[in-house]
Amino acid sequence: MELISILPHFHAALNLASAILLFAAYRAIRNRDAVTHRQRMAGALIVSAIFLVSYLTYHAAVGNVKFAGTGWIRPVYFTLLITHVALAAVSLPMIFLTVRRAPWRLSTMTCDPHRRIARLTWPVWMYVSISGLVVYAMAFHIYPPTP
Repeated sequence: MELISILPHFHAALNLASAILLFAAYRAIRNRDAVTHRQRMAGALIVSAIFLVSYLTYHAAVGNVKFAGTGWIRPVYFTLLITHVALAAVSLPMIFLTVRRAPWRLSTMTCDPHRRIARLTWPVWMYVSISGLVVYAMAFHIYPPTP
């Protein structure tokens, strides 16, 4: 099996890891565990950065993958895909801004600017991670491309 052909599966694993880390980070901050929150968010950032580089590499080599579904599922798939891609593009600057506003020394900085933007960023990032998994399942397993 060629390396490029396993990248979609690798991307799905990275999306799953990102969603798990985002959820764990959310739980940590709700439990007022800022250290664990920071570690989980750092993990989500690293996993998402690896995903982005790998995803761009894959699509530069392969181009677009034709969706094989027919009938009523096509508009469902493309609606999901369009919202996924649009929110992925929007989430990148939101993530940068959220990280930039994060308190690096909890004893000397306030969390308010970070918290305000994080309340918007987290659900967008989580939607992108989960919808990426659904798009993957639809495009490669439920309606696999024909060779």
